Amino acid sequence: MTISLDESSESTVNLIRQPIDSIVFAPPLVYGGVKSLYSACEWLSELGRSTIMPFEEQRLADWFDHKCRLYDHSYFPDLLVYPEVHQPDIPGLFHLCFALGQRAPIKSHANLVVCRSSEVLNCVKTQTSIPTTLILPSINRSIFEYDGRPKRDLICYMTRAHKHPETATLLRTKYGGKVLEIVDCSEAEVAEILKSAKVFVWRGDDKEGSPRPPKEALVAGCVVVGLESDLSEKYHTNFGIRCSTVEELVRTAGQALKLPVPTEEQRSVVRDSKDEQKDWVALFERLRLNGHERAASLSLANG
Repeated sequence: MTISLDESSESTVNLIRQPIDSIVFAPPLVYGGVKSLYSACEWLSELGRSTIMPFEEQRLADWFDHKCRLYDHSYFPDLLVYPEVHQPDIPGLFHLCFALGQRAPIKSHANLVVCRSSEVLNCVKTQTSIPTTLILPSINRSIFEYDGRPKRDLICYMTRAHKHPETATLLRTKYGGKVLEIVDCSEAEVAEILKSAKVFVWRGDDKEGSPRPPKEALVAGCVVVGLESDLSEKYHTNFGIRCSTVEELVRTAGQALKLPVPTEEQRSVVRDSKDEQKDWVALFERLRLNGHERAASLSLANG
């Protein structure tokens, strides 16, 4: 893919500076994309100062481990990173919109859009001519890697008010105490639950980018069950048992209790965050090189 950058762009020239200092705008709570934004912040710290600016409560997320710090106004950034649900415009800086889903159109002040999935990339391309690229999604496999422990006859469902909570009710009605709803748990607690459970049922929504929970469950050794519309190549979740209806999904969840733990080869389809980190660092090294040479365009690999 070729990305064209305006040769006279003030934003591009800013990236000549060494190092690249950045601010990542992120929500403080359990919202979709929080871990992705914090991961980007940590990876960008290899190129310069990088901190989190919450766009709601002024505190950091505490339900997963990270090394991020709050922005303390001790430096002025070269780069702003923000999700599509919050798109601040500060003139003179390089703006990178990290499109994690399809929840808002991309505003025109973005210099570059990094997309979370092929589906999001295709959607963004229909909206705007802003340069776009795809960085393939990942999880931190080390937290969720199945350790061979005995599995319990448990069907897990990650209950969210906006993600089909009625499915949890259907599962509970049919399977009773074999259903464990995952609610308000830390990342470490979720990992322990999934490593011990046999089945994970996933339902997302049509605004998803590339959801983490089914990937985390697979790496933890769960048989993943979901609808064909949710376990799909377009979300980079094309694995597990895909069902055509909710009724089939509920029935299959019980049947999946009898299936073996997914093999190491089957679990290996989930990308590790170390690989995504390399892509982010490489992206900004290329942008920095582009600013240094005042090039009109550069080629970016899509992973």
